[in-house]
Amino acid sequence: MKRILRGLVLTSLVFLLGACSFHLKGMGGNVRPLPFGSVYVDEGSSKLGGVLRETLAHNDKLIVLSAPKQAEAVVSVVSESQSKDVSTINSGGKVNEYQLSYSATVRTVIGGIPVEPDMNLTVRRYMNYSDSDVLGKEQEENLLWNDMRHDAAEQLARRLSYLKRPGAQGQSGPQSLKPVNAQPKP
Repeated sequence: MKRILRGLVLTSLVFLLGACSFHLKGMGGNVRPLPFGSVYVDEGSSKLGGVLRETLAHNDKLIVLSAPKQAEAVVSVVSESQSKDVSTINSGGKVNEYQLSYSATVRTVIGGIPVEPDMNLTVRRYMNYSDSDVLGKEQEENLLWNDMRHDAAEQLARRLSYLKRPGAQGQSGPQSLKPVNAQPKP
């Protein structure tokens, strides 16, 4: 009886989560629409460019082009860097944990007008270290670097959705909250 009741509670919980539009991280796509319909990702020699291209290609309403001429927006990876710093050491003076930091600078041009300032992305991870597992830790480090690039690409995709088209920003000037025909009160 308890087993059936537990199964019913679990099933109802799953249906409730599904009914409230719950989705796992990375499975829902961009919540906000992007301010452009087509994009060209200028990868250069960066590793982030390819990952960013794949991330943007998951958006159904966006066309990722292979040439910048027809694209409404051009996203260029200006620079990227990664560093590995000692985070903690044990009482014997050996490394216990490393901090991995991945940084990238990305420039966006929409409709031929650069969006200022360039976007800076930073992703950090901590990695435990042991001298006895050197080969395994090297593989773990490579997996972490790849995961960090994917996180940076997803961050960038979210940030791109909050950009405004450069021509639309300054045309109308500041907006007043007062209606145009409002009369001052005496």
